[in-house]
Amino acid sequence: MGSVFNPWKRYFLNDAFYKPGGPVFLITSGEGAATGIAASRNITWMTYAERLGALFLILEHRFYGESQPTGWTWYKYSTCFQNIHFYFIVKLMLSSIFSTLIIATNSMYLSFNYRDLSTASLHYLSSRQALADIVNFRTEIARKLGLTENKWVTFGGSYGGSLAVWSRIKHPNLFAAAVSSSAPIQAKLNFYEFNEVIGRILSAHNSECPKAVKEAFAILVQMLKRRKYYSKVKKDFRLCEPIKIHSPRETAFLMENMIHLVQSFVHKQVNKVIKGEPEEINIDTLCDNMTDASLGSPYDRLTKIVHLFLKSKHKRCISTNYSEEVEELSNSSLDYLRMKYDRQWFYQCCTEFGFFKTTESKNQPFSGTPLRFFFHTCSDVFGPKFGRDLAVWGVRNTNKYYGGFNVIGSKIIFSNGSNDPWHRLGIIKDISKDLPAVFIKGEGHCADALEQDDTDSAELIEVREKIFQILQKWLKQ
Repeated sequence: MGSVFNPWKRYFLNDAFYKPGGPVFLITSGEGAATGIAASRNITWMTYAERLGALFLILEHRFYGESQPTGWTWYKYSTCFQNIHFYFIVKLMLSSIFSTLIIATNSMYLSFNYRDLSTASLHYLSSRQALADIVNFRTEIARKLGLTENKWVTFGGSYGGSLAVWSRIKHPNLFAAAVSSSAPIQAKLNFYEFNEVIGRILSAHNSECPKAVKEAFAILVQMLKRRKYYSKVKKDFRLCEPIKIHSPRETAFLMENMIHLVQSFVHKQVNKVIKGEPEEINIDTLCDNMTDASLGSPYDRLTKIVHLFLKSKHKRCISTNYSEEVEELSNSSLDYLRMKYDRQWFYQCCTEFGFFKTTESKNQPFSGTPLRFFFHTCSDVFGPKFGRDLAVWGVRNTNKYYGGFNVIGSKIIFSNGSNDPWHRLGIIKDISKDLPAVFIKGEGHCADALEQDDTDSAELIEVREKIFQILQKWLKQ
């Protein structure tokens, strides 16, 4: 297995199971660095590669991880001497004056830190550009490695799954099939359905739980409309800063943080990829407390949940400073050692996908984050033109270009879990014999693609085998 810069696109290659003439599996990464997955032989797609004698490739998405197309071209040289590795990272095509030189112990990083993630640079960040990268990579690697006659299959999870699907739809001559997991196929501005699924999960656990959460949030929203309650709310919820007067964006940001806090208690039901949550942060703790009348009103119970969360995370208070959030999202410097991806993904949401998780639905338990809050944040971070009009145009244009739910093509597998809120923007029913869908009851985000585990349900195991059998059949045709 190796990782390569070519020259700025990073990719991983694993030929451990490859048999000459076998298929080529190309995993299209999404909004994150392409790391970790390459080292695991127990993820489902790697087991498929072993059974089919496939070459396994992972392509990193532009502007994520170390694949930076503007300003920097990466070349990486590694040599080993007495168990000490020296990495010389050479940056070419410098478009502005460097400001920082970083040297790390046992590794040498030449890091010229400048504003590579500026809005001007992010103009080149889009799913269409990523698709062009995928096509170019597939063509060049096939030529260089003698894989032009092999059958190529795209794989991907979440946004990476969308790219896998769209690669097959747009370039069926280059890709023989596609396998997607939890892939949103329809772009949508007002993604209120996300919180509806969270409400349904809570209701399935305890029918009174989402009712209590909804009442608590409604009370909090009303209190935030009256200045006299500001100090009480700050004290009760242990906020880090005083609440600003007449600041709708500040209060909406506070409510968004509260929603994320509650959602963290259902992470095991929604997304098993999330690691490191304390044992006490679970749906039982949430619902047991929210339905315990002895703790006081639903508002009082919600404060108890916040206190439990802070204690488990060893935190003193909850940040509600919207200005600091905007400042962080506006930071356009590229720091190789501490790369974050919030700015890049938010840019894609503001310009082509939406996916704004609002509370504008009566069928969910939260309050306080209207769609306009996200439009305002887009413009506050990226500039005045990045507001409602651009977001509306971008989402409409995305669905027009890719087709949205109106999928036209063949040999594409769609997999989703019923506990994954993203399934509401995916394909959960067969479109045709050559466009099958598998919908897994009780499973969360990308469950079928994760590492196999002894605790996997019988249905999940069966779905994985079903996907393999379909893929194997297609590759024999």
